[in-house]
Amino acid sequence: MKKEGKIRILYIGPVPPEVGGQAYGGIATHLWELATYARKNGYDVYILANTSSSFIKDGIKIMGSLQSNKFLNAFKSFKIGLTLDKSRTEFLKFLSFKERLAVLSMAYHLKQILETIKPNLIHVHSLHNDYNLALKILQPSIPVIITDHGAFWGIKKKKDMIKVKNALSIASSVICVSLYVKKRLEQLMRTLNLNYGTKLYVIHNPIDVSKMPLLNREELRKSWGRKKIVFFSGVHEPIRKKGLDLLLKAFSVNNYLKDNCKLIILTGGEGIRYAKEFISRNKIDGVVLSPMPRDKIAKYYAVSDVFVMPSREEGLGIVYVEALLAGTPVVGFHETLKELESLLGIYIGEKFDASREGAEELAQKIIKVLNTEFDRELLRRKVIENLSWDKKFREFDVIYRKVLFNTDEYLMVTRWAS
Repeated sequence: MKKEGKIRILYIGPVPPEVGGQAYGGIATHLWELATYARKNGYDVYILANTSSSFIKDGIKIMGSLQSNKFLNAFKSFKIGLTLDKSRTEFLKFLSFKERLAVLSMAYHLKQILETIKPNLIHVHSLHNDYNLALKILQPSIPVIITDHGAFWGIKKKKDMIKVKNALSIASSVICVSLYVKKRLEQLMRTLNLNYGTKLYVIHNPIDVSKMPLLNREELRKSWGRKKIVFFSGVHEPIRKKGLDLLLKAFSVNNYLKDNCKLIILTGGEGIRYAKEFISRNKIDGVVLSPMPRDKIAKYYAVSDVFVMPSREEGLGIVYVEALLAGTPVVGFHETLKELESLLGIYIGEKFDASREGAEELAQKIIKVLNTEFDRELLRRKVIENLSWDKKFREFDVIYRKVLFNTDEYLMVTRWAS
C-alpha cells in the first residue's frame, strides 16, 4: 500500500445510545472508542452498527443494520439466495427457517456495503454476532478479526456453540479482552476440536480517560450524607451474571452494611424491578437508577467509597476499570481483579468468587475495603499508565498491520497516514 493511502476498516457491532445506537454496556462503548482512536491514528473508519439510519459522527461513517420492513428483508433474502451457490449456505441448517432468512438478509446488506466501501480489513464484535455467519456466506478475500468479549458465557444452547465455531472458522485473528477470556476460549476450542494457535491475542479493554475525570469527592459527598456509599453498575444480565442478587443479600444479612452504608444501584429491566422490590422489603437504604451515558455515571463512581459487582463470570468488566479511574476501590469477580491487580501492580480491592463464597463472605470483603485507606490519585494514575487508549491502541495497530502485511517488523507499526 502506498504511503498516501489510508487503511479502510469496517467495524461490525453495537454502538452506545449517545452515538445513536441502542446498546448500553461495555461492548458498545469499547467498539465506539476503538473506532474513534483508529480514525485518530489515520484509518478510514466505517461501522455497521445497531442503528436504524446511516450518518457520520466525528468523521466515522455509521451504517444502520436495523430494518423493520419484513417484506424488504424477505426480498433481500430471496435475492441473495438466487445468486449464491447452495454449498455456500449449507452450513446454516442448524438455524430455523426464520433465522436463516435473517442471516441471508444480513449477507445481502453486507455484500452491498463491501462492494461500496471496499474495506481492507473487517473487525467484528463479538464471536456471537450473526454477521459472522453472513461473512462466512460471502467469503470476502480480506482479513477478518473478531474480538471475544467472553463467548463462553453466551453459550446456552448447542446452536450458540455452532455459531461460535463458524465465527472462529472465518477469523484471521481473535482478540481476547483478558487472559481469562483467552483461557476460556482455548478450552472451548478444545471442546470443538479446533486449534488456532497464534491466532489468539490478548488486549485488555482500554478506557477513555477523558470520560471519567477525577471529580471533587468531598464536594459531591455534601448532598449524600455521612453514610459510606456502595455503588453497583450492571445493565446486561444484572442477576444471572453480574451478581446483583448477591450484593442485595449481603446488605440484608449484614447489620454493618445495613446500618452504615447507602447502596446505589444502576441497572436496567429485570434488575430495576428486582432491586426496588428487595430494597423495599428488606428496608435497605438504597437508590435504584436507570441506564445513562458514562459521562453522567462519573459522579456516582467518584462519590462512592467502594464499587461492588460480584459477578459470577466476567470477560473483563470495564466498570471495574472505570471505578479505579475515578479513584474508587473495587470488590468483584476474582479472575478479573487478579488480572487487573497484576497489570496495575497495586492493591485495588477484594476478589470475590461466587462459585465458593456467599453473601456473608461478600459483606466481609466490602467492609474490609471500606475500612482500608486508598490513595485515589494513585489508583487513577495506574489505570492511565496501563489502560488508557493512548497507551493501548498501538496493540490493535500491530495486529491490524500484521494481518494486512503479514509481518512482525517494528517498521510496519509506524503510521503511514500522518
